[in-house]
Amino acid sequence: MIKKIKLMKNISSAGLFLKLFFAILVFTGSTFAQVDKNGGSIYSIFGLGDLSYSSSNRTDGMGIMGIALYGEYTNSNNPAAWTRIPTTIFTSKFNLENIRSSDGINTSKRTYGNFEGFDLSIPLNKGNGWIFNLGINNYSNVNYDTYFNGTVDGEDYTQTYSGNGGLNKFNLGFSYVIFRYLSFGAQFNYAFGNINKTVNIDFTNTALFDTKNVTSDNIRGIFFNTGLIFHGFGKLFNSKKLDNMTLGVFVSTPTELKSDLTGKYNRSTTITDSITISEGKLKIPLAFGVGLSNTFKNGLTVAGDLYYQKWDDYTVYGTHPAEIKNSMRVGVGLEYTASRKQEDPFFKRVSYRLGGSYTADYLKLNGENLNIMSVSAGLSLPIGNYNSLDLYAKYNIRGKETKGLIKDEVFRFGASVKIGELWFLRPSDEF
Repeated sequence: MIKKIKLMKNISSAGLFLKLFFAILVFTGSTFAQVDKNGGSIYSIFGLGDLSYSSSNRTDGMGIMGIALYGEYTNSNNPAAWTRIPTTIFTSKFNLENIRSSDGINTSKRTYGNFEGFDLSIPLNKGNGWIFNLGINNYSNVNYDTYFNGTVDGEDYTQTYSGNGGLNKFNLGFSYVIFRYLSFGAQFNYAFGNINKTVNIDFTNTALFDTKNVTSDNIRGIFFNTGLIFHGFGKLFNSKKLDNMTLGVFVSTPTELKSDLTGKYNRSTTITDSITISEGKLKIPLAFGVGLSNTFKNGLTVAGDLYYQKWDDYTVYGTHPAEIKNSMRVGVGLEYTASRKQEDPFFKRVSYRLGGSYTADYLKLNGENLNIMSVSAGLSLPIGNYNSLDLYAKYNIRGKETKGLIKDEVFRFGASVKIGELWFLRPSDEF
C-alpha cells in the first residue's frame, strides 16, 4: 500500500511538472531570446549575432561546455552527458549583463537581462542511462543600439543603427548507455527566431523629411546534435584512479535554415510601405568538439574541452559574408564538492567552481580577428534532496580600442533553478 501511495505521488508530481513546463513554454517560447533594444554589443550586428556557447550554469561557472562532463544536470549541447541524471529535473536559466564598450575616445555602459531557456529531463531507466529530454535554449542574441552625427549639404543629422532579436532552439533528445563504458546521446533541434534591424536618419531641421527603414528576418530550420562519452579508462588501464575519467566527443550537423526577409520603409510622414524583400537560405556549418574530465576521490573535478565550427562554409542566400570566419573555443575548469551526503552540513555539500576560456570568435573586422578571453566562478547551493540554486559570475573581454574596433568588457551574472523529482521509476523496497 505504501508503495502504491508513493508511486501515485510521483505520477501526480509528474503531471504538475508537465503543466509547469508547457505553461512556461507558451508564455516565453517566442520572447525570451528576443532581447529589447537596450544596447548590447555592436558586434551582434554581424552574422547571426552573438552566439551562445552555454550548456548549463554548472559549465558556465567552470568556463567549459561540458562535452565530457557527467553529473546531475542537463547539458543542452551534448546529450551523451545525460546518462547519469538520477531524477527528473526541470532547469531554467537567467542572466544579467553589464557591458562597457570603448573605442579609446568614447565609452558607453549598458545593463540588461535575459531569460536563456529551460530543460526537462526524465530518467526512464537509470540502469541503462535511458534519459528523455526536451527544452528551449538560446542560440544567438542580437542587441545593439548606436548612432553617429553628420552633415550633408549644410544640414545636420543623426543616423541611428539598432537591432534586436536572435535565435532560439527547441530541443528534443535521449541518451543511452550502449555499452558498459560508452554513453550515447542524440538530439533534434528546431531553430527559430527573428532578427530585426532599424536604420533612422533624423535631421535637425524639422522641415526636412526623416527616414526610418526596418527589416525583419524570420529564420527557422532543423539540425541535430549527437555525442559519445567513454568512461572505461580505469578498466582499460587497470587503475582505480582513472575510474572517473571520461572522454567525450560532440557533433552538430550542418544545415540550411529558411529565411524570409521583409521590410518597412517610410516614404512620407504618413505613408509606410511593407514589402517582402527576399526569401532564401542560410547555410549553417558543421560543428564538433572533444572534452576530457576526471573526478578525484577528494571531490575535485577537473575538465576541459575544445569546440570548433567551420564558419568558412556559412552562406547567406548563396554568398559567404567576408567578415565571417572559422571559430574555435577552448575552456578549462574546476569543481569541488566536499560531500554529496544529505546528512552532512550545508556548506560541505555546496559545489564551488572556477574556470576560464579563450574563444577565437567567428568575426574578422578591419583585418583583425576578434578574440574573447573569459574567467568565471560559480556556486551550486543545495536545496533539499534533488533541488539546487546554481549561480555564476563571468568577466570577458572582446576586441580592442585600435584599428577602428570596439573593446567590450562584459560582466555577467547568471542564475539557474534546478527542481528535481522522482518520476516513472520502479519503486524499491525502501518505499
